[in-house]
Amino acid sequence: MRRAIAIAITALLVAASLWMHALAGPAFTASFAMLGAASKTIVLVLLGVLLVLGCRHLLLLGLAVYEHCTRTLAREVAPDARLPFISIIVPAYNEGPMIAQVLESLQRVRYPRFEVVVVDDGSSDQTFLRALPFRRQRGVEYRVFTKSNGGKFDALNHGIARARGEIVICIDGDSLLHPDALLHCAAHFDDPRIGAVAGKVRVANRGSAWSLLQALEYIVGYGLAKRAQSLARAVTIVPGPLGAFRKSAVAQVKGYDGDSFAEDFDLTMKLLGAGWHIVYEPRAIVFTEAPEATLELLRQRYRWTRGSLQVLRKRAHWLLRLRDPLRFGGIAYIALECLALPGLHVTAQLLFVTGGLWLGAHEVVIYWWLQLLVLESAVVAFCVAVEDEHPAFVLLTPVFRAFYMVALDMARLLATLEEFRGVAMGWDKVARLGRFGTAS
Repeated sequence: MRRAIAIAITALLVAASLWMHALAGPAFTASFAMLGAASKTIVLVLLGVLLVLGCRHLLLLGLAVYEHCTRTLAREVAPDARLPFISIIVPAYNEGPMIAQVLESLQRVRYPRFEVVVVDDGSSDQTFLRALPFRRQRGVEYRVFTKSNGGKFDALNHGIARARGEIVICIDGDSLLHPDALLHCAAHFDDPRIGAVAGKVRVANRGSAWSLLQALEYIVGYGLAKRAQSLARAVTIVPGPLGAFRKSAVAQVKGYDGDSFAEDFDLTMKLLGAGWHIVYEPRAIVFTEAPEATLELLRQRYRWTRGSLQVLRKRAHWLLRLRDPLRFGGIAYIALECLALPGLHVTAQLLFVTGGLWLGAHEVVIYWWLQLLVLESAVVAFCVAVEDEHPAFVLLTPVFRAFYMVALDMARLLATLEEFRGVAMGWDKVARLGRFGTAS
């Protein structure tokens, strides 16, 4: 029912956009002719921004729709007799408030053969002591290790080296797996070309405005970009909260590196560069807790952006490999998403305010804004439909576009500036509250 409602909303929004264009087109032309040179320049730039965003959305939408339609025809899950043994790697640093809840949730996983490898990365709290009793649990085999602090990448490599399964599932120490997540990930590894599978991350704590907007951000990111990338079998980021990897593929590229703040993105790029295919599995769900404080959210996105830029810098030479479409296309796409889009969004908002408040181009600017809002709403409605989320998320689109994304883009631009200036930074771990109200 949710999908039907969201699809209907998408159709209505597309129709509204066409109707708006037909109705307001002549008035727009007349208003534009009366503007001064400066105002006309701003309006033309805004229309260019709208055209770029529209082309991007339409391209990704087309690919995502095709991926969704073809996926529904694919088999669901491999037969039990062919399911591989899986090792779940849980790196944990100061996850005392969450680690017991996370490890308990793994007892509900519906999969016949798996183990859990917990790696305490030199925590200064009770993480190791709270994980240790799980070694005596019946039914699921827990193996708990501790080591001196070396960073998340080192804890992951430590766990993978000790994993007995050829398929390893890396999750965060504060994430809860859906009971069927392993089944859906495992099915893809029947294809020997698959090196990794990206799971779907859902925000579990949706009680605050910030966390609700982050939930929408994840819905759009996975419903649009991840699905489009999966069609090309070239998902560019396997998320830290849930990534399934072929152990031999990880070994081939020498595991995680510690020279960036985006080790998951870095490993994904290494796997793609080595020729492995990476797909997105929307039925492999993991629940994570999103930051609820403004400063924590902005610091998190700042760190993610700096880490992504560090990975891009490491692989800038891929842009010279025009005959290697996987490497060239992947790094060019990420560079545009990380650098061009935030700048485009912020510039458009500044021009929108300038044109509307100071240059008198009210009618033309409002027409541009409404067209952009309808376009964004249609994208959100589609993503809500394919990700099976509540249609009410569409109502958040104006706030999501006008406020939330602009705030994040400003943080990304600041991170970009300081990364190129070489400003020092630390890991800056987000504080966890243990709120998993919608995780089910």
